[in-house]
Amino acid sequence: MTSTSPLMPPHLRKRIAADPSAGLGDALRTALEHSPAPDVPFLTTERPVTDVDGTERSVFSLRGIDALVDTWSCHYADRGVAPRDRVAVWVDDSFEDQLHYFALARIGAIAVLVNGGLDAQVAAGLIAGTGAVGVHTDERRRPLLERALADTATRPRWIRTGDLPAGAGARNLPDSLRHRHTATDPVLICHSSGTTGVPKAVIWTHGQAMAGIRHHLPGFLEQKDGRLLSALPQSHASAVGYTCIALLAGIPITLLSDRGGAQVARAVDTYRPTAVVAFAHSYAELATLPEDPGPLASVRTWISIGDASHRSHIARLTERGSHERGGAPRPGSIFVDGFGASELGWGGVLCQVSVPGMTGYSRCVGTPEPYADVAVLRADGSRAADHEIGLLGVKGPTVTPGYWGDSDTTYRSQLAGYWLSGDLVRRDGQGRFHHVDRAVDAIPTPRGTGYSVLMEEALLAALPDIDDCAVAAATVDGRPAAVALVRPRGELLPEALERANKALVAVGQPELAWLAPAEEAGGIPLGATGKVLKRRLRERFADTRATPAG
Repeated sequence: MTSTSPLMPPHLRKRIAADPSAGLGDALRTALEHSPAPDVPFLTTERPVTDVDGTERSVFSLRGIDALVDTWSCHYADRGVAPRDRVAVWVDDSFEDQLHYFALARIGAIAVLVNGGLDAQVAAGLIAGTGAVGVHTDERRRPLLERALADTATRPRWIRTGDLPAGAGARNLPDSLRHRHTATDPVLICHSSGTTGVPKAVIWTHGQAMAGIRHHLPGFLEQKDGRLLSALPQSHASAVGYTCIALLAGIPITLLSDRGGAQVARAVDTYRPTAVVAFAHSYAELATLPEDPGPLASVRTWISIGDASHRSHIARLTERGSHERGGAPRPGSIFVDGFGASELGWGGVLCQVSVPGMTGYSRCVGTPEPYADVAVLRADGSRAADHEIGLLGVKGPTVTPGYWGDSDTTYRSQLAGYWLSGDLVRRDGQGRFHHVDRAVDAIPTPRGTGYSVLMEEALLAALPDIDDCAVAAATVDGRPAAVALVRPRGELLPEALERANKALVAVGQPELAWLAPAEEAGGIPLGATGKVLKRRLRERFADTRATPAG
C-alpha cells in the first residue's frame, strides 16, 4: 500500500542516522531510497525553477527533484566537470542554489554557493580564490562578474546562464558517473558572512556536514502534521543542511527567497508551517513589525541559528503561536536558539530553549550539543575560569576542516586543539555559556572594555520604546568610546541616553558617548546575510563629536 504522507517513520530515521556511509553529498538519494511517499508533493519554492520539461515549477515531489538533479548532473558532466572540480553558483537566493549543489555533488564536484546579495568584486574573489572551473549565474550578474574577474589571476573556464538547453528533456545519470562519497570528501564550499572582513571560503565535507543532522534526525519535527518554513539565505550552507534534514525526515518544506519580517509573516499565513528556521535578524524584524502580524497560530517552534537572538525579540515571538504540553494545546510557542557559525557545522554547537513567559538568562546561549566539546579559552590556550570572559573554542565532528586554499587562516583559527569561532563568551557555574561579543567588536574605553552585544541586550531591556539597536566603537572628541544607533518605535525621548547609561552601569558596562536614531546617523549597515557590519560603523565614527549630528 502506497503512503500518502512523506513523513519518514521513526525506524527509518534511526536507520539513516546510524548508517556511517550516509552524508550530505547523497542526502537526496538516501531520502528517495527510504521515502514512503516519493511522489507526494514535498518541497515548495517561493521562487519557481524550470523543470525538465521547460515549465516553471514551484512544488516538487522527491522523485521530481531527483529527476531534475539527474538532468543537471548530466549537463555538468557533458561540460567536463569532474570529481573535486569546483563550480560556483551565483544567482538570486532560491532553491536554484540547492538544486545545483545536489547536481554537482552527485558527480563528485564541489559547489561554491555565493550569496546573491554580495558585491560582484567580493563574489569574484570567492570564485577565483576557490579555483572554480565554471560559474552558473544569470544574465544580470554575468557582465558584472566578467568585469570583476578580469583583474583576478585565476579565472573560470566558462560562465553559463539560463536554464537547461531547450528541448533537452529528462536524462538519467549513468551509474558510472555517480560518485561514491567518503566521509572526508569535500561536498560544499560556503562562505562566512564577512561581518569582520572579506568572506572566507568554508569547507563542508560529506561526513562532517552530516554529523549534526545525524544527531537531530530521529526526533526532528516528528509530529505527523509537521511543516517547515526555511527563511534562511538559500545559498547558505545552513539552508542546505535544513533542506537535507527535511528530506531525510520526510518533513514538507517551503523555501523563502525574501526573508524580511513582513515576508516571513505573510509566508506563515500562506503556508501554515509548524516550525520556522531563520537567522536572528529575520526574527528581530518579525518581532518588531509596525503592523500586527497576527497570531502566527500555526507555529509551534521558532528555530534560530548563527548569532543569538535578543531576549526582547524572543519574548515577543513566544507570545504567539501555540505548543503542546502533556498532549494538550497551550498558547505561546517555543524558541530554539542554536548558536554557531559556518565553520562550526550544521545545527549550532550551543542550544538555548525559551518558552512563553521565560525571563532572565541575558545573552545566555545555552549548553553544548552532545556532539560538541565547547570551551572558554585564554589567549595562551589555557581554560578560563567560570565567569571569566574568553575565546569560544569548539572541537567535534561538525567542525570544518578549514578554509579552501587558505591554510594560514585555517591554522590561525585553531588554539589548543579547538576551532576559534571569533566570539567572546563566559561560562557560568551551571555549565551554561553566555555570549558577550565578537572579539573584533569589543570596545576599549577609558572606563574599561565594552562588549557591544551585551550592551545591546541591556539597552533593549531598559528601553522598551526601541525595537532594535547597534552598539559600536567610535572615537569621540579624540577619545575611544561606545556609541549606539537605535530604532525607536516613535520619537526618541530626551532622557533615553540617561536611562541607557544607567542600565549599562548596572551590568558593569561603560557608558555611551551618545545615542541616536539610526536614520539620523546614517543607518545601520547590514551584510548579505543580514548581520550588522560593525566594522563599517567603526569606520564611520572613527572621528566624531559628542553628538552624532556633529
